[in-house]
Order: sequence, then structure tokens, then C-alpha cells
Amino acid sequence: MRCLYNCFTLLDKIAMNIVHGHRAIAALGPLFAFLLAACGSGERTPTPENFQPIVTIYAPTAAPSPTPEPPTPLPQPESTAALEAAGAVTDAATSAASPIGENVNPFTGLVVADPAVLRRRPLLVKVANTSDVRPQSGLNSADIVVEHYSEGSITRFTALFLTNAPAKVGSVRSCRLIDIELPMIFDAALLCSGTSPGVKPLMRASWAYRNNLTMISDMGGTECATCPAFRTSDRLPPHNLFANTVRAWEELDRRGNNTPSSFRAWTFDPNPPQGKPTTLVEVGYKSGSVIWTYDPPSGRWLKSLRKEKQIDALTREQLFAANVLVVHAPHVTTLIQEDVSGARSIEIQLWGEGPLRVFRDGIEIGGRWRRGPEIGMFDLLDVNGNKIPLKPGNTWIQLVPMSDIAVNTQ
Repeated sequence: MRCLYNCFTLLDKIAMNIVHGHRAIAALGPLFAFLLAACGSGERTPTPENFQPIVTIYAPTAAPSPTPEPPTPLPQPESTAALEAAGAVTDAATSAASPIGENVNPFTGLVVADPAVLRRRPLLVKVANTSDVRPQSGLNSADIVVEHYSEGSITRFTALFLTNAPAKVGSVRSCRLIDIELPMIFDAALLCSGTSPGVKPLMRASWAYRNNLTMISDMGGTECATCPAFRTSDRLPPHNLFANTVRAWEELDRRGNNTPSSFRAWTFDPNPPQGKPTTLVEVGYKSGSVIWTYDPPSGRWLKSLRKEKQIDALTREQLFAANVLVVHAPHVTTLIQEDVSGARSIEIQLWGEGPLRVFRDGIEIGGRWRRGPEIGMFDLLDVNGNKIPLKPGNTWIQLVPMSDIAVNTQ
């Protein structure tokens, strides 16, 4: 037992260095196996009855420093010939888009009716995407929605709200490793139902948690009728948890953290740049293809899953977007176990840069995304290094692996 204690003490120190340097969690696997082998001759530890992760990396609850550690860019694969042939890298003309002006939402490029909403902090809400929660509530009110693999083959959403304040968003589920990165990218607060035991210490060491910007039910958050998170009686747990954005902003007011975001990375232009005509985008997630179809009368992309329209339960409208971004990033399966079925957590390495495809106004513009060490940064660049202007309006981001997924267009 003393040997095991020493092993985990060493792992604790290594984990903290990784967390604050910018980690690659999968790299702990061989070291962990070696340490266990070295200690294997000691006393055997009984198997716990309750669920435990395969690897748990502990971090101290106390904040080591209020200063966020910058992510270290990792070497990124170059875009493949297949991506280039599909239009992921194309020539683009220089945009005449102007910087974000006064009273303009930096996430949509739209002038807001009430400038006071720009003085509050954007809110990220984790939303499930399984068949037993569809149709979800509040997604068409979001400024940005990020869809990503959570584990296995299923996807999950993280929705960002600033202009609109829906009283019911969800259903809300637990955070994933990507939700350590997104609050830094958008300089936003975060609300979710919890984390797996393996993700929890990493979340405690995150920029958002250390800056008191998280509202997580199993990490000090509360659930009640007047809380940021509340439960309904029309569904069985865990699918009956929802977020009230107004209550969430009130909680940030109470903490003194309801302050504006520094995000100014995107530019907007109602006039589209040069691009390849495209009316359909199909993203081949293993759980089912996401299909975006361009609707010229509305100027929007409309979302379907396996050719079935996806609907917002609050508005009864089909999910829509002014812009659809297909963002390729390395996906690394970690040793962290997310559930009792043994599914492993995925680290989506959204730092450095990678291939990008932007869809707006029935055209595609190819280029690269880039994220540096600053808070509030996620650049969208064409092949000449110029910022790609988005259409004013809401944006969906489809996070996909560098390979092993088909993204087809028509």
C-alpha cells in the first residue's frame, strides 16, 4: 500500500504539470501501467462496489493562481489531399468586413436592441443529444452551438447565450473535456450537471473553475425552482434537468463575475466573400449523419439528423444557422472512463490550428482555424491569412476528427 501511495503521489505531481502546461491526457497511460506493475507485488486492494474511473488524476481544490495558463500549441497535421479536393482549402478574396462596433454582439455581428445585454458574461450550457431528450429546448435562441463527440459515437452540444435569455434550456447533462477549453475560447461562464470522476479534478484545475465561472451541480451548484438549474416532472432523471439563463446571470451577479467577454476574434459581413456554391453539408458522425440544407428564402442552413428535421421544443421551428463551421481537430481517446459501460472520454485538442470549412449564404470558404494563448481567441482564416467574415447571425460549429469521418457537400 505504501508503494501505491508513492505511485499516486508521483502521478499527482505529473498531472498538475500537465494540467497547467496544457496536457495530453493519453500520454499518462504507459506511465500509469509502469507504476502499477512496479507496485503490483504489494497488498491487493479490493475492488470498490461503486463506479470508479480507470484513471483518476487528482488536483488540489484550492486555486494555485488566478492567472490562466496559456495552452501550448501542439504540432497539427496538415490538411489532407481529400480535404483540399473537397474544398476545405480554397482561394478567398480579402474581406471588407469591419471590426465589431458599438452595441454589436461579438458572437453574432448583430446590433442588440438592449445594449445592457452586452455587459453580461456569455453563458455556456451543456445540452444532451440522445433520442430520449429530443427535441431539445432553447437551441435556436443560442448565439453559438458547438456539437462534438462526447464518448463512443454519440454527440453532445455546448450552447452559448448572450443576446437571448431563454428560461428553459436543455435537457442539461454533464460536461466533457472540451468544456475546459470552450470557456477560455469564448471568455464565458459554464453550466452543466456534473462531470465524471476522472474529469472532475481537471475541471477543478481549469481556468473557468479557478475564476468562479462554473455552475456544476455536483461541484457546489444547486438545483431548485429559482436556481440556475431546475428539474421538471415531465421526464425521468437524468433527462429532466434544465437551465434558466436569467437565474444563471443573477448568480454571476451575486458572485461579482457577470462581466463582458473579451472575445473579439470574429468579423462579420452581410456580403459573402468568394466561395464554392454549396447547398448541402453532411457530417458523418457515427451516431448518425448531421445534414445542413441551405434555404435560400430565409438565407439560413436548416439542420436534420438522419434526414429527420431537428426541432427546437420552445419555438417548434427547425434548428437553423446563419453559419455552419466544420472544424477539424485531433481527437484523442483518454484513459478516463465516462460511464459504467466503459466508454472513454475524448480529448478534443482545440488549440494550435487546423483545417476549417465555413458555410454561409449557400457557399463554402476553406481555410484554417487558429487558437493562441489568449483568452477569447479563435480565429477563422482563409488561405491568405485574412479573417473569413461570417454572416451576421447565429453559428453552429461541428467539431470533427482530423480523419475517420466523412464530410460531404453538394
